[in-house]
Amino acid sequence: MSDFVTKQDLDQALDEFGVKVFAYFDKQFKQLDSRIDTLEEKFDHLTATLDAFLKRLDDIEKDNTARDAQLARLERWIETIAQKTGVKLEY
Repeated sequence: MSDFVTKQDLDQALDEFGVKVFAYFDKQFKQLDSRIDTLEEKFDHLTATLDAFLKRLDDIEKDNTARDAQLARLERWIETIAQKTGVKLEY
């Protein structure tokens, strides 16, 4: 057996090494892509949930504003009626 490495042997060894490195990185990138896809799904779900909560909060604020306006209007009417009828209101 010869102690010399031929160019053909070196090329073949490099090709085999390249294939192994490519396969390794391909596997790693596929795992990373899978993890990123999972994170994107979770983020989308979280965003949708947050949007739903914010909509509910906005609806509650609108209802409260309408209720407050209605209550103020009713208080004005009661005070007007009390003044016209001579009824003294106690607070």
